[in-house]
Amino acid sequence: MVKKVHIPLYIVASLSIGSASILVRISQASPVACAFWRLFIASVLLLIVVGNARPKSLQRFRELLYPFVAGLALSIHFMLWMDSLFRVSVAVSTTVVVLYPVHLVLVEVFRGEGVDVDTVIGMVMAFTAVVLLFSKTLAINSLPEVLGVVESFLASIAAALYFYMGRLSRKYMATAEYSSIAYLIASIATFVYSLILRDNVFRYLPTSWPWLLALAVVPMVGGHTVMNYLLKFYKSSTVTSIALTEPVIASILAAIILSERIELIEIIALVLAVIGVALVLRTSKE
Repeated sequence: MVKKVHIPLYIVASLSIGSASILVRISQASPVACAFWRLFIASVLLLIVVGNARPKSLQRFRELLYPFVAGLALSIHFMLWMDSLFRVSVAVSTTVVVLYPVHLVLVEVFRGEGVDVDTVIGMVMAFTAVVLLFSKTLAINSLPEVLGVVESFLASIAAALYFYMGRLSRKYMATAEYSSIAYLIASIATFVYSLILRDNVFRYLPTSWPWLLALAVVPMVGGHTVMNYLLKFYKSSTVTSIALTEPVIASILAAIILSERIELIEIIALVLAVIGVALVLRTSKE
C-alpha cells in the first residue's frame, strides 16, 4: 500500500497533471511547441540540479537505453495527446489518455503476475469508455474528432511505455538524473519533428511564454518528476494511478475556464474509465 509519507506527493502530482490540458489550450501555441518547451525547460531545470557530475550509473549501454526509450515514448505521448486536445474536448481527450495504468497492468500480467476478477472487470469497463467515446465521434461523422480519440488512445500506450522504462531506470538512477535525460531526449525528438512539420517553435515565445513555462514547472516538474520519484518505491501501475484524477480535474477546469460543456455520454465514459482503472489498480499495489 502507499505509505503515508508519500500521500502528499500523490496529491501534488495529481493536481499538477490535472492542469496540463488547460495550460495547453490557453497557451495559443501549437501542440508541438507546447510539447517541446514543456520538455526542454523541464530538462534544463533538472540538469541544473544534476550538475556536471558524471554518475556511475551511466556506464553500461543497457542503463542508457532505458531513459533513451522513455524519452522517445514521452515525446510521442505528448505530441499525440496535445494534438488530440485541439480535436476533441478536454473531457474526451483526458478520459481516453488516462488508460495507461491499464496497459501497465497488462504488461505486469504478461510478466507472470496473476489477474483476478476485479482486474478483468476493470479492464472491460475502462475500454468500454473508449468505445463509447469513439462511437460518439463516429456517430457525428467528424473525422477530426475520430482522429482525436485515436491519437489520445495511442498516446496512452506511449505513456505506458514511458512509465515502464522509468520504473526500470529508477532502480539504479536518481530522480533528477533519469528525468533530465528522458526529458532532454524527448525535447530533441520533438524539435526534430517540429522541423519536419516546419512548425517554428520559437515564434510562440513572445506571447505564450508564461503558459509554456507553467507547463514545464507545474505538470512536468510537479507532476511527471514527482511520479518518477515514486517509481523507486512502487510499481509503475501504482504510480500511474495518479492519472485517475486527471479527467475529473481537467474536465472541471475546462468547464470553468474554457466554458466547455460536458455531455452525458462523456460523463458516463469518464465514470466508467475512472472506476475501471480503480478496480484494476486495487490489487496491483506492492
